[in-house]
Amino acid sequence: MSKLVRKFKVWHVWQDEEHQQWLQEMAAQGLHLRSTNVFCIHTFERGAPADVAYRWDVRYFGPAAEYQQLFRDAGWELVTSTVGWHCWRKPRTAGASAEIFTQRSDNAAKYLRVIRLLALVVSAEALAYWLIPAKHAYAEGLAWGMFIGTAVVGLYALAKLSQRMKDVHGA
Repeated sequence: MSKLVRKFKVWHVWQDEEHQQWLQEMAAQGLHLRSTNVFCIHTFERGAPADVAYRWDVRYFGPAAEYQQLFRDAGWELVTSTVGWHCWRKPRTAGASAEIFTQRSDNAAKYLRVIRLLALVVSAEALAYWLIPAKHAYAEGLAWGMFIGTAVVGLYALAKLSQRMKDVHGA
């Protein structure tokens, strides 16, 4: 039985490239991603060190069967999924592409899907705050704090993802 190793690593939606690099470094040390969760706990399986590419994509309602088959045909393995994010991996080989998207517009579309979800979450939280009256000062303060925190992080994420889209398009 192989030994499992758990590591805590926080990453944000605009840090997918850095996170992919970290997973590649873990594989080079013989730690191969098995799963991750919303609490940023990554479970790795110990094995032989390998040069492996990891890539994240966003499909909030799960990757369709045709989509998964397209990736498998290109040599990618679906490792894990969490909160709409899906992690793919494949061994890196000289001369072969280690990207899941062959066109810049597909990569930009990934960031656009995240931007749309963030905008929806911030809007839904604002609407909930205004529609659900707080009965106590503590509850009202907590609601305000959550709304402001989500809005600030959401707006920062929108700015970072918008910059990523510009970078992808080469603008």
